[in-house]
Amino acid sequence: MKIIGNSAAIQALRKQIQKVAETNAAVLLQGESGTGKELVAMAIHEQSPRNTKEFVAINCGAIPESLMESLLFGYEAGTFSGANKNGQQGLLETANGGTLFLDEAGEMPYFMQSKILRTLQNNKIRRLGASKAIQLDVRIISASNKNLREQVELGNFRNDLFYRLDVIPLFIPPLRERLDDIPALIAYFLKEFEQQYHREFTISNALIQKFMHYHWPGNIRELKNFIEYGVCFCENGVLTPELFDTRFALIPEINSPSSAPTIAFPQKNSHAKQQVQELLVKYGTSTTAKQKIAQELGISLATLYRRLKTI
Repeated sequence: MKIIGNSAAIQALRKQIQKVAETNAAVLLQGESGTGKELVAMAIHEQSPRNTKEFVAINCGAIPESLMESLLFGYEAGTFSGANKNGQQGLLETANGGTLFLDEAGEMPYFMQSKILRTLQNNKIRRLGASKAIQLDVRIISASNKNLREQVELGNFRNDLFYRLDVIPLFIPPLRERLDDIPALIAYFLKEFEQQYHREFTISNALIQKFMHYHWPGNIRELKNFIEYGVCFCENGVLTPELFDTRFALIPEINSPSSAPTIAFPQKNSHAKQQVQELLVKYGTSTTAKQKIAQELGISLATLYRRLKTI
């Protein structure tokens, strides 16, 4: 998979992916929704020695609890009413020799967390209703737009599983921290839609500049949605600022900057603000430095960015 962009943040991420791909270590991807965590997971898999085996992705927040265990571990014939008469291979078994991507790992039910932990400890799985265990060789890449460390503190996520998943934490930068990549991303999406609709599209420089000054809370996913919106309504294949007047009018922060939600430092804890300022002096203000600061403070990168607005 191709990761689009040449900003310093993306170049640093590419180097991290290349190094991580050579290992079998568990990777925890953290970043806001829409930043491309699954794309990064696929890039790690494709650059790894496991690339000839399966890359299996599961969204832990989209699977009903009642189905998750059978979906992950599989089952033997006759295990329960309505089951496949020949049994069913689970996703963990499908990913054997390859990579399993646990998207939105923070949404995983607590009972399932213990089962995943045991699987990672023993490197074995057992289908529901089976008496024989299956040896497992699978790399786990997980992702969350929640701060899993905070979820551990809240009692929503097992700390022992967290430390199993958090061997190599990688932070995916939000689009607002890599604005220089927007023209390349626009060109990539326009080419996608040209192939889909068999038409040629162009975008005005004025609209590119308008995009460059937008904060993109939905990140790359939102940018792609905007491009598709323009493709649907443009005249003669040209995307212009006027096309997006209605779209931008629906966004409160565009019309009233003061309406943008922020997470300030706790009023009773001025030490927190001082601590961030000291870490900025220590590490600097680059994206990589901010990743280190967020990790040291035990907060998400998104939370750090919101707090920095109050300094």
